[in-house]
Amino acid sequence: MIRLTTQATLLLTLLTSCGQDYEFLPDNPNVHPGDVTECDFTRVGTTPFYEYGCNPVFSTTGENWAETIKSTAFLVTEVMGHPFYQLWYSGVVDENQLGEFGLGYAISPDGTKWEANLANPLLEEPASSAWDGSSMDAMQVVWDPTTQQYVMLYQGYNLDNNPSTWGLGVATSTDGREWVRLPYNPVVDFTNSSPSDPRWCWPLGLTLGEVAGFTGYVGGSEAGSQKCEVYPINAGDVTQWNPSQNKVYAAGPAGSFDDEGFTSLAIAELDGIHYMFYVGFSDWQNFATYSTTLNHSLGWATSTDGRNWTRGLIPEAAISGISQEAGPLQLRESETGVISHVAAHRVDNRIHMWVTDEWDGNQAVGYYLFDPQRAEEEDAQ
Repeated sequence: MIRLTTQATLLLTLLTSCGQDYEFLPDNPNVHPGDVTECDFTRVGTTPFYEYGCNPVFSTTGENWAETIKSTAFLVTEVMGHPFYQLWYSGVVDENQLGEFGLGYAISPDGTKWEANLANPLLEEPASSAWDGSSMDAMQVVWDPTTQQYVMLYQGYNLDNNPSTWGLGVATSTDGREWVRLPYNPVVDFTNSSPSDPRWCWPLGLTLGEVAGFTGYVGGSEAGSQKCEVYPINAGDVTQWNPSQNKVYAAGPAGSFDDEGFTSLAIAELDGIHYMFYVGFSDWQNFATYSTTLNHSLGWATSTDGRNWTRGLIPEAAISGISQEAGPLQLRESETGVISHVAAHRVDNRIHMWVTDEWDGNQAVGYYLFDPQRAEEEDAQ
């Protein structure tokens, strides 16, 4: 993740939700994913997390424009009572070269085997002088049934401009494949924020509003701080985005794995409990005109109302046999420290998770289940 210095800053992430113009009857058959996928899921220690046996499920796709995957965004919806998975990803030819990036789209019937769209890349690359000419990242996607279109919120920046430019951009699509940027991007200019406002970092999440419009989260720093903590952002429509000054989730205490803030988060509700899975980081690496985040780890928090969050604790009424200490989630045998994104969606009575991390030297996506009911049944045997 990248953050501009002086009057600018940067980074990004993803997430999604969808709607449709037809209805499904309730009580669809509850099929365990391991019964229909190529590989089964293995429990991670004594936790309620299960790792897919054939990880990673998505890396490069053989597309010459996307040798390296930089950012991912997932959407899960139901078609005829069964989940359907969509993935958007930004890719580059050379991860050390700014510019020359593209947006890809892939679909999957089970969340493990992904088919890339033949028309990739989808979004025309901006001019090198455009405000987002260096990169787009941290994509967040929702389906808006009111306007019958997908809406994508993303971080864009250009390090070659003088001064550097950086902000939030919006693109829309009627089918998830053909995207158009708004002509008045960026909808929030991060380089010209008021001194009294938090200094904004990057988007963290996006969902539909309870009544209309959109709601989500954005990273922000208080005056005199470089931490990127969690603030709400709301929009009445795709043109008007308003970050709030009321922080809802703070960075961890000094010395913790997330004491400098967050680069990605995803929220899903299961059995009346809201779960926030997030990527926290503990260090910065400073360059002449920008900084990048270092030492990423996966963490979580819980809430009974979706507003007040408790770090790293799982209520005993919902989960048994998991450590009550706040600390990083280690879903693999070794933590790489380069986790860039987490997505989470509830399907039936479990939460499906995709974690973008380093696998064999490249960014790729691992697939996991958060299944407290199954874990509790196993513990009772």
